[in-house]
Amino acid sequence: MKFNFNEKVDRSKNHAAKWEEMGKKFGSDDLLPMWIADMDIKTVPEVVEAIKEKADQAIFGYVYRPDSYYETAAQWLEKRFGYKINPKTLIHSPGVVPSMNMLVKSLTKEDEKVLIQTPVYPPFAESVKNGKRTLVTNELVKDENGYYTMDFEDLERKLSDEKVTLFILCSPHNPVGRVWKKEELEKVGELCLKYNVRILADEIWRDLVLPGHTHTPIASISKEIEDITITCFSPTKTFNIAGLQASFATFPREEEWKAFDTELGEMDIKRNNPFSLVGFEAAYKHGEEWLSELLEHLDGNAQYVVDFIKERIPEIKTFKPEGTYLMWLDFNGLNLTPAEITDMLLKDAKVAMNDGAGFGANGTGFARLNIACPRYMVEDAMERIEKAVRNIKK
Repeated sequence: MKFNFNEKVDRSKNHAAKWEEMGKKFGSDDLLPMWIADMDIKTVPEVVEAIKEKADQAIFGYVYRPDSYYETAAQWLEKRFGYKINPKTLIHSPGVVPSMNMLVKSLTKEDEKVLIQTPVYPPFAESVKNGKRTLVTNELVKDENGYYTMDFEDLERKLSDEKVTLFILCSPHNPVGRVWKKEELEKVGELCLKYNVRILADEIWRDLVLPGHTHTPIASISKEIEDITITCFSPTKTFNIAGLQASFATFPREEEWKAFDTELGEMDIKRNNPFSLVGFEAAYKHGEEWLSELLEHLDGNAQYVVDFIKERIPEIKTFKPEGTYLMWLDFNGLNLTPAEITDMLLKDAKVAMNDGAGFGANGTGFARLNIACPRYMVEDAMERIEKAVRNIKK
């Protein structure tokens, strides 16, 4: 491989939240960080060079955004997914989560309801609560192998409530790792059209799809579904540049694009910082080969975890993700309380993972493992967890 994703990277001077905030988050700094969703992997070399060139200019004033910024994003979308959009439907925002919070408020009224599918990334529920809207959940269904599907009967029942006016879709899904099939997304779109429910699609993981699977942008399925869908995405997860803090949203309706643009202007957060501007373009222009090799590396890490658990810790259950670099580990087979699972992972294994309960009630007893790192970190994490489980069983 051209790129070395197993290189040991010292992040001690990186001001990395993943490493430096463990004491605040978990009560200890003496942990192996496998939690927050960024990578312990260096980004695309051309991204680094573009940022260095910008830094060498030694002036970091307000940034003008050229048309190429949006055009490059649209070209990447067409090349990767065969979905052509007008770059003028795109808008820059500080991040997908800020966009989600703003859009929940602008697309719904306080007496309306917003539907999400749990377990899911915690800011989905938080955005609804922040907007003082009523949260409605459609629980994903897990089979005996840990494979999740949508409960369409329950989904239709929930969407048929006239107070439900917005559905927030996570595609690909964090944390369960599903890459929704086109047929599944077609059903979602048809139901939302039937019951006049708007779709807010978080597709930030769209590029991180493992071999053998294909992501379908839900807005690409039909003009009718596109018209009711606002999609948020970003290269930040894809290329490990989340600290540049920028994202895109695409609006099918010009009046909503203008309203969102106005709101960004009122908060004075319309501009990129100098580094996200050049970093994003460089990633989309030069990052394809790097991404291709990264996906092979992530696939290998995921398979390692699946094999390790099957052979050495069968009490834990997991499913090889179809997308993202996150794995959803089910510890319920240990017959421990949630508090005991947490203690085992933090005090005995000394591995920092995201507690599944934060992703919804049906995440209790689970933990989310980040495998976007060199293989030695994955091996270390699994051996620590195995040792902790053995100690518990004794």
